[in-house]
Amino acid sequence: MLRLDINLLFTVINLVIWYILIRIFLFKPINNIISKREASIKSRYDEAQAIKEEAQAEKEKCRAFQANLEEEKAKIVAQANEKARIDYDNIVEDARKRAKQIVDDSKREAEFQKENIVGPAEEEIRALIMDIASKSLASTDNDSALYDQFLEKAGEMNNAGL
Repeated sequence: MLRLDINLLFTVINLVIWYILIRIFLFKPINNIISKREASIKSRYDEAQAIKEEAQAEKEKCRAFQANLEEEKAKIVAQANEKARIDYDNIVEDARKRAKQIVDDSKREAEFQKENIVGPAEEEIRALIMDIASKSLASTDNDSALYDQFLEKAGEMNNAGL
């Protein structure tokens, strides 16, 4: 069985000494290294968390900036569309005015040319009618001779006018 003697006491003392030595020289440095590693890991984790939060803040900032850009783009497009519509309306109105002016000028020119062409022709016709009427009253020839004379004169004037 179990004997209590001095060897047992030395063995216990030996174990306590070994325990103290191992604890001082082995466990303490290992625990120090582990605690330093834990502190380093915690520091890196905190740093990574800070970077993540900073990135999230930057992401939100970029989203806000992008939303602002979209609003600006929409405003600029709306202004450009409005300006283009106004320019289009001005161009169409100007074209209508020019077309109306061209039509009016053409009508005036046509009326002027009509007056220049019809006026002298009417005067020639009146002169011929007056001449024939005076000859008809002055002469007692038959009407067919007068009619032939009228056609000859009208043909001469027509050929002279062309």
